[in-house]
Amino acid sequence: GVLMTKRSAGGTRTVGAAAARQNLSRLLTEVRREERAVIIEKGGIPVAAMVPLSVLERERRWEQERHERVALLGRMRKAFEGVSGEEIEREAVAAVAAVRREDRSRAKRR
Repeated sequence: GVLMTKRSAGGTRTVGAAAARQNLSRLLTEVRREERAVIIEKGGIPVAAMVPLSVLERERRWEQERHERVALLGRMRKAFEGVSGEEIEREAVAAVAAVRREDRSRAKRR
């Protein structure tokens, strides 16, 4: 039968819960093949999404990366505890200048 759906401007399909239940196998195949989410509505209200596994895996990677970055920021804060922002800024400017001098020196030797 025909699966009644709506498509948003971004191409995401929306399907009612009853139609999703009746056509689960077809929806799963389409989500996998098209790599595009399907929004499932109940009573006209979006309540869930069927997403390609690649989307979930990417989301998990991003969450892990975010966790690692937050942990790194915590370690950096601890390492500079008691050091003023102005001092950190002066040291950073001096370090960048030193690296640039070294880069220029290497470029001249080539």
